Amino acid sequence: MRYVSTVRRASSAASGFLVGALVLGVVAAPTAAHANGRFPESNAIFFAPNDADVVLLRTTFGLITSHDRGKTWDWVCERSVGLAGVEDPMYEVTPDGTMLSSTFQGLAVSHDKACNWAYVGGELKDLVFIDLASRPSTPTNIVAFASSYDGQDDAGAIFFKSTLFETKDEGKSFAALGPSLDRTLLGSTVDVTPSDPDRIYVSAKRNPGTAATAVLLTSKDRGKTFEENPIALIAPENGAFIAAVDPLNADRLYVRTSNATDMPSRLLVSDDAGKTFKTVYTGQGALAGFALSLDGSKVWVGGPRDGLRVASTTDFAFTQKSSVEVRCLKLATDGLWTCSTEKSGFVVGLSKDEGATFETKLHFCDIRGPLACPVGSTTHTECVLGGTTSTASPPWPQQQASLGCTGDERDAGGGDGAVDGSIKPLAPDDGSGAGGCDCSLRAPSSTPLAALLAGLGGAIAFVRRRRRSR
Repeated sequence: MRYVSTVRRASSAASGFLVGALVLGVVAAPTAAHANGRFPESNAIFFAPNDADVVLLRTTFGLITSHDRGKTWDWVCERSVGLAGVEDPMYEVTPDGTMLSSTFQGLAVSHDKACNWAYVGGELKDLVFIDLASRPSTPTNIVAFASSYDGQDDAGAIFFKSTLFETKDEGKSFAALGPSLDRTLLGSTVDVTPSDPDRIYVSAKRNPGTAATAVLLTSKDRGKTFEENPIALIAPENGAFIAAVDPLNADRLYVRTSNATDMPSRLLVSDDAGKTFKTVYTGQGALAGFALSLDGSKVWVGGPRDGLRVASTTDFAFTQKSSVEVRCLKLATDGLWTCSTEKSGFVVGLSKDEGATFETKLHFCDIRGPLACPVGSTTHTECVLGGTTSTASPPWPQQQASLGCTGDERDAGGGDGAVDGSIKPLAPDDGSGAGGCDCSLRAPSSTPLAALLAGLGGAIAFVRRRRRSR
């Protein structure tokens, strides 16, 4: 049986440290040339459309890549990709192996399997990119969503420039799909529909602080015009993010709400292209993972508190399949891939029985080290050497130490044995690890905008982390 699923996180954007503090109510500037301070966590999985062996794992300390369907894994540090402090980019892979990453500094692209990364220039230069989307029928085409701070008026109202761009040649060139969106809207997510090539959905918010309101924008002419409808939030929810569009019915879509903390969030469904929504599941905590079968008949949802639950989309009567701490979900032809924590027995697991049991695909201590790349590539320079300064030092040993992988931990968790929902948790990490690669964003351009964007990275990511995966 074939499946479709999506992996997303909460996304929002502005381009100034002070503006970010006002809008998001948090100040968290990234440190220079140091780990980003986050606890080690896996939180999204991506697959290549034309190469079943390629798997990308997003973590809080960089990108982990596999070229043998999860048998071995290698590390690409944040600085090579171009990440600014605390952020969780989206990734897409095109048929020729090109990788795209949405970052606060711009749209990063690698044409050589993650060895070299560079920002797209021209009209896309220095924009804050928050999301990526593609449809299975045209994997060469990727829609990239930028939403950046665009000033404020004398009354203090904050404006944003939110634009959809598309590549039809696997990241070689990009063009805007239509005019920028309403300046009062801060973008969150974008999705395209498998069954209608002209349908595009965008979620966004107004007043992205303590009084946020959420909206869904629906385009039936490929982004030229949009119809706006509200998404009702329940306090203290502060945003809504598209989880998926039904693969056979372009009018049915799923949305998850988000809170500023890991408080309960909801799964909503619309059967009229976003004009109205109904709640079909309320989580005990944040809903970190979502997956939908290719025929749209079955849906999975999960989180750290809820475990993994499944329901038919005819009645949405959810039942618990497992108690694993779900951090992301991704359905593929070989089963249900899940991000979790070592307390569940794995950080990446694969279930071939719809979530009842899991085969371990990765422990963090199984990561072999930096991805092997040519000398002079960004990944070799930043992740192997630690940069080009006179004080640069190899970052991987420090990253291993922060993961607790300096002794015999590689055997923790029982190897590749099956894990069921009632597994006895491993001893939890004591939290002493830094949780990030020993590198920050490679030096951006010296423009004031770039400096402001870098400073806002941590603040934006606070909101992005509220939507665990899509």
